[in-house]
Amino acid sequence: MSDKSFCPPPEELRTKLLARSGQCERLVREPDRRAITGVSRTQWWSLERKKIAPARLKLGCNSVAWRLSDLLAWIEQQGA
Repeated sequence: MSDKSFCPPPEELRTKLLARSGQCERLVREPDRRAITGVSRTQWWSLERKKIAPARLKLGCNSVAWRLSDLLAWIEQQGA
């Protein structure tokens, strides 16, 4: 994994990544995030704290999610 800090992609790139994956923008909860990225919850939390991975969006007191396009951009960044 790269130690490069994650920057949210511009709207054009979000659209391109989502079109390439055949999906539309949605919020992704923890089980799906884990399946999409292949990174455990503990490791992801560590990457988020270092600002290497997309940060979670707080939905409520006990609920968080991530933008699918952020996860796809992060995966693409890891391949670079």
